[in-house]
Amino acid sequence: MSQNRKKRPTGNQARRKRLGKAKLLPHTTAYVREQSLRWHLALAAFQAGKGNGELLAKLVKVLYLAWYLQQAGFGALERDLYLDAERILDAAARSASREIWRIAAVDCAPITRLLDLHEQQLQTAPVFAVDQAESRVVRFGQSEKRSPW
Repeated sequence: MSQNRKKRPTGNQARRKRLGKAKLLPHTTAYVREQSLRWHLALAAFQAGKGNGELLAKLVKVLYLAWYLQQAGFGALERDLYLDAERILDAAARSASREIWRIAAVDCAPITRLLDLHEQQLQTAPVFAVDQAESRVVRFGQSEKRSPW
């Protein structure tokens, strides 16, 4: 008789919420394309000297999301590329104080590689992993840390 009873969840199992199918699958192709287009348009706006704070924030978010998803096992780029991209975006933020919203074309390669990686990550990582990475970005933004690496 005892074999027919359901076992009670123990420890973390009791607190863990079951994930639905939508959270276990990657984002849809249409969603990934739309996001990728937005990032590349943001970068193109900066190349044309037409960037702004909102577009800069979008690119910075991609930088950190890609890092946290890489830490979770989705895709890989060398750490130096992240450092280069961060340096370029920091320079763009500093220039913004002089009303210059520009990223030179020669500086776009690391950011483009990062955008391409993040697009691949969204195509393969389950939605719950992306959600966890976004939560980590928010926590990082609220912290005193200068950089997540």
